[in-house]
Amino acid sequence: MSTLFLLLVLVWIALVQSTDAVILLIGVAVAIGITLLQQHLFPSIHIPSLGRLVGRIHLLLTFVAVLLWRFIVSTLYTSGLILSKREDSRIVALPVRLKDPIGQFLLLNSITFTPSTISLLLEGDILYVHWLRARGHRGNWQTIKESIERRLLPIFAGRK
Repeated sequence: MSTLFLLLVLVWIALVQSTDAVILLIGVAVAIGITLLQQHLFPSIHIPSLGRLVGRIHLLLTFVAVLLWRFIVSTLYTSGLILSKREDSRIVALPVRLKDPIGQFLLLNSITFTPSTISLLLEGDILYVHWLRARGHRGNWQTIKESIERRLLPIFAGRK
């Protein structure tokens, strides 16, 4: 709870870029309200403590670096498919091993962030993804999900 509050206050300060006491108090009040509302609406979701994430910062940085690289490569690939008019799309169902809600959220958004894929729905432990591929090629759509999930599993191991 304190991590979320602190994060919201820092975002407020970064956005308003003011040291006026009234503006800062408004930000603190809104952060308290959102934190309490989040705790009431989503009692089973716990934001990891800052200390816990710092202990796994190398895993988080590796995950972000790999995701950025995949984004660059996939953007070039997707652009080539569309410009050459060789695209073919599919909706695929993939099993998900991540049980942590925050980990699942990151997995879904990371897949959507990767061009040529869009996460559509997570139902139980099945993830539905819209996938763009080259016409006539098989490709391995599961590799995209597996590579992202493999990096997220150690970060969220033991959490539920």
